[in-house]
This record gives sequence, C-alpha cells and structure tokens, in this order.
Amino acid sequence: MISSRQLMILQSIIDDYILTGVPVGSRTLSKRMEGSLSSATIRNEMADLEDEGYLEQPHTSAGRMPTEKAYRLYVDTLMRVNKLNAEELRTIRKYFSSQMDEIDNVVATAAKALSDLTHMTSVVIVPELKGLTIKRIQIVRMSGRRALMLIVFANGKVKDEMIDIDESMDDEYLEMLSRVITERVADVPLEEAVGAVRSLSDTDMWQHREFLMKLINAVAESRDISKEVVFGGAGNILNHPELRDIDKARQFLELLDTKDAIYNMFRRAANMEFTIRIGNENEFDQLKDMSVVTATYRIGDRDMGTFGIIGPTRMDYGKVVSLMKGISVSMNKIIDNLLAGDK
Repeated sequence: MISSRQLMILQSIIDDYILTGVPVGSRTLSKRMEGSLSSATIRNEMADLEDEGYLEQPHTSAGRMPTEKAYRLYVDTLMRVNKLNAEELRTIRKYFSSQMDEIDNVVATAAKALSDLTHMTSVVIVPELKGLTIKRIQIVRMSGRRALMLIVFANGKVKDEMIDIDESMDDEYLEMLSRVITERVADVPLEEAVGAVRSLSDTDMWQHREFLMKLINAVAESRDISKEVVFGGAGNILNHPELRDIDKARQFLELLDTKDAIYNMFRRAANMEFTIRIGNENEFDQLKDMSVVTATYRIGDRDMGTFGIIGPTRMDYGKVVSLMKGISVSMNKIIDNLLAGDK
C-alpha cells in the first residue's frame, strides 16, 4: 500500500520528468519541495517506490524515472485536468475560424490543431455513414459527356464522383434528374438508398439504364467510404528523445500506413468519453513504448467519431485531455451548424 507521502513524492517525480525528460534525483526533489523532506528521506522513499515497481533507475548514479505502473496510477488518481486559459481557447478557435462547408474540412482542421498543439501525432476518425441518411444528390455537367455527382449525407460529408452522361441530357434534364433522385433517397438510410435508386427502373428514366446503373454503383460504394482516418504530425514522433530510434520510428510509420488497424483500434474506444492506454496496455507492438489518448466527438447526442493522439508515455496527460476537450467543443459546434444549414 503506497503511503500519502510516497504518493506526494511520486507525483513530484512524474511532474518533473514529464517536464524535463531527465531522471529525478533526491536532492533535486528536496530542493523543489523547499526542504519539507530531506534528501535522505526522499531517497529512502524512492527506493521503496522502486521496489513496488513505480520507479526505475536507468543506471546506478542516475535519478529515478516513472514506470508504466506509475503513469497508470498518475492518470487514475493524480492527474489534474485544468480548464484551458483564454489564450489557449483563442488559439483553438483560430484554427476553426475559417469557413468550413464539409465534414472533411472539420476533420482535417482538428487533426492539424491537435498535432500542432500537443507536438504529437494526431488521429481523427471520419464519422461513420452507417445508419445515416442521404440528404440530396446533385448532378452537375462539367464538360461534354462528363458530369459531377455529389452525394450529400446527413452528417455533412460529401462524396463526389465523375460519371458519364448521355449527350441528350442537358442542364435542365440533369436538374430534374437530381430532384427526382433526391425525392427517392432523401432521409432514407444509406443501406436502403441503393434500392431507392433502383426503383427508378419503373420510370421513364430507365431509358438511361447505363447511367442509372453507374449511379446505383456510386451510391453502393458510399457504404464503404466511412473507414477513413486522418493523421496529423506523423513525423512528430521524432521530436521526442525517447522515440528517436530509427527502427522504432519506421515501424510506427508503417503502422500508420495500415489504416484499418488504427481505425479499428480507435473505433473500439468510441463509446467512452476518454480513454488513456499506456505502453504495454496498447495492442500493437509498435505502440508499446507510447501512450494513446482517445476521445469521442458528437453530432447532437450521438457519438459519431473518435479522435486522439499518439505520443510518448512521458506526456502531460492532463494538458492533452484539456486540449482535446477544447477541440471537441469546436468540432461539435461546427458540425452541428453544418447539419442545421443543410436541413
């Protein structure tokens, strides 16, 4: 059982090590605590904490540094999540101040803001489309027999695809076609949208069956675009001395390339407000020396996506959580406005 004095010493060591990355000695700690405990007393308590698995010593003459067990105790019982100050809030709002008319813009901005402000690698999962509805489909002639089809979803995401059209389809006909198709798919769950478009086969539009089949295929493929992952600051791993091993950095970047693995890892945390996985708590070997902090963002009262950071176990967990809360507020507000403007 760890004593209150050991807990105070352990917190001081962790706070100092997070800030400096340098193992902490008893004399340094005694000075920081303004002599309230002698260096000899602190040294004895540090030895006990090491025996309990909370501290380790890189070599005999060095100070102590926290272990994963210490970080877990810190996160569970000692971590302080303070409110962001006015300057920090202004900085976050500045990232989101430009006009954004698509969910993808919001996701990309969140990834950049989070990586810039934490100096770590950010991960943002694009909102899932399953269970959502299509708001409208718009077909716009681009040139000759080529047109751009836009599928606008209820979550604000837009899928675009170039399609071939018949020469007989003028702008007025394409506008009419867009309106009729939208009437069939508006507020229809994505899983049922293919059938709704296919039902056009009982109308005069079936004379353009080749075009409609391409349209059906495009809607069908939309069901597979939700597993999207956006990264920010992938190279930030090299900013941290403990993660500069070239082989480990290469393995980490290769893991990021395996987007399905990262996507599934983050989605498993989708029903929790915040999760913090430290070192060996992570499922992938490439993350065993790192920590992963995740949070959910919402559309209304519905959890729609997950975002977070990957960085060294020596991170300021409280600050990271505070920044993620601030970014989540900005994301939710803009996404709500996008959806309200699309109704």
